[in-house]
Amino acid sequence: MPFSVVEFYDKHSNYQCGYCKQSDSCHSYGMWAYKLSCEDYQDLIDRGWRRSGSYCYKPIMDVTCCPSYTIKCDALNFRLNKSHKKIIKRMNKFLRDGKKESNEEENSESVGEIGASNHEHIETPHMPTKPIDLECLEPAMEIAKETTETNKARSKDLSENVSEASKPSHGMANPALSDVPKKAKLMRIARKRDKLQKKGVAGEELERLMQAGKGHNKEKSLEDFLSETPKENEPSAHRLTIVTLPTGGKKFQESLDISYALYVKYQTSIHSDPPGSVADYLDFLVKSPLKVLVIHLLLMYFGSFHQQYWLDDRLIAVGVIDILPLCISSVYFFYDPEFRFLSLGTYGSLRELAFTRARHRVNPSITSYYMGFYIHSCAKMRYKSSLQPSHLLCPEAYTWHLLDKNILSKLDARKYNRLNEDQSVEDAQKPTEQDLQDVLLLVGRSYLRYSEYTLVAQDVPDVSTYAQLVGKVCAKRMMLYGV
Repeated sequence: MPFSVVEFYDKHSNYQCGYCKQSDSCHSYGMWAYKLSCEDYQDLIDRGWRRSGSYCYKPIMDVTCCPSYTIKCDALNFRLNKSHKKIIKRMNKFLRDGKKESNEEENSESVGEIGASNHEHIETPHMPTKPIDLECLEPAMEIAKETTETNKARSKDLSENVSEASKPSHGMANPALSDVPKKAKLMRIARKRDKLQKKGVAGEELERLMQAGKGHNKEKSLEDFLSETPKENEPSAHRLTIVTLPTGGKKFQESLDISYALYVKYQTSIHSDPPGSVADYLDFLVKSPLKVLVIHLLLMYFGSFHQQYWLDDRLIAVGVIDILPLCISSVYFFYDPEFRFLSLGTYGSLRELAFTRARHRVNPSITSYYMGFYIHSCAKMRYKSSLQPSHLLCPEAYTWHLLDKNILSKLDARKYNRLNEDQSVEDAQKPTEQDLQDVLLLVGRSYLRYSEYTLVAQDVPDVSTYAQLVGKVCAKRMMLYGV
């Protein structure tokens, strides 16, 4: 029994752009998802679609003012840059001693901060006025089960206590002096010796451990930096706990008022936008056409989730994510402006990357971290390219291409580009005439193939545009409503 039910809206044109602010320069295709399987949504975002609540949209790349390229980061091969390391260390230091470290980037952080706005601005043309009754389609869809606190193995994975601490920073009077590297090295050695001595290590064992690793320096991973935290019995000023909750679960409902209050604070302070009502918040960031799918034995779960960042007993940030068969897809990230000095948007993206890698260990097919759209023509949106290696989706061939200097030079020269230089490569999901006959339509309380529908209906809709945009596999698997 098919799981996904969608209503195709065709073109939505001449609405205001959220990036260049032109009043009538945006163009996209729209689709309302009543229900959407995680597998189908994975296929859709790999064809340039994104969701805003239950509304899905696909920019018309060659005519819209700010072409939006789907971007994903290769999570397994991700490498930290100096800025990322600095942000993690700042958080660690704050958690350890509670002191606010000066941040020269604090005043410049805005919507351009990584993770702060992975959701793209889109005006929905209209909302369905008559919700369809899908209860008759439920028997074969009994897959969504709420995460329970009694399952210790899963709750350990969904809720990670990640109290952080970093090593003390040491200022340098003059970084240009030639002996600075030597001083830094000596300080690192001293810190290592001091740490071992505090653990009770002495004598020959101490010297052996001090010699271990010399000449075998290994680059620290993302997890290494994030794990630099005080032990349970060590004092620290703060504890940071990240809890992953399905948006339809009881635990999520208990903190809904708190998360909405944080969202209001973020929207008004950071974006200077009216936050809207609770209902608007629910439609935007809570309601999702994706049902949570939990496979108990393998501890695999998919669907829409909120990752709540609790500093002691205070909610300071929320990351909205979709867990899909091949990736973690970032939807939105908002935080308490009071803690802006911690670069929480960027920190959140690094945490979501680490979460992607953790999910890969349970489900090896999850290898990528999707960041929404990359808009090269909008300077404040280029920050996503700092997570490397990343790839952009070709809007014509639907193939992935490394975001390197070659691609960047193309985008510098022209806003819209076919990224695949081989003109012979076509869309592998382009439907044939026979594929169109197999498009699935929801009619009343049943469903028919397009070929069957044409035999009984007088007013036959054109499904070719819809099938081309969603691809032949989804066109045969999802039910098209509203014909």
